[in-house]
Amino acid sequence: MYCNMNRAFRHRILAAAAAAVFLGATVALAQGLKKDTKAPEISAKDLQGKAFKLSSFKGKVVFVNFFATWCPPCRAEFPELVKLHAKYEKNPNVKIISISLDDKRTIGNVKPFLNNYKAKHQVLLGDETMKAAESYEVQYIPTNYLIGKDGKVVGSWGFSGDKDLEKWQAAINQALKAK
Repeated sequence: MYCNMNRAFRHRILAAAAAAVFLGATVALAQGLKKDTKAPEISAKDLQGKAFKLSSFKGKVVFVNFFATWCPPCRAEFPELVKLHAKYEKNPNVKIISISLDDKRTIGNVKPFLNNYKAKHQVLLGDETMKAAESYEVQYIPTNYLIGKDGKVVGSWGFSGDKDLEKWQAAINQALKAK
């Protein structure tokens, strides 16, 4: 099981899964946490050292992306995340975050990676991010979750490359309409 793997083994599995996705396999919808599950707390710091707590965004829609800089599908997906943030950055009811699963060997790549994609959304990193991935039962990366205003999982997606941005926007817009 993912949570019981040691870190080195977990990274080999994630890399193999990412390679499989990149080579044409499709990650199943709803891997990990299921729809209507209460979203576990996420507590970590971003690149600037600013604290992030998911619970402080209750009443808002939060799009959560788990990625790593060394992951080919994550790199392919990241421009879509940048576009998603650009669409919603002025909407106070939507928050887009990415959670880096880079470890001590690759964490230095995060800032150049974000600069390369001109990413402006909040990106979390550090030891707490692996705990978040475990609590969200992340099996593959990239993995994306949409958390509704009620703090429950509205949807989850792996990388398909096929109209992901449209799917995410439709889900966010639907979640914004929910009571």
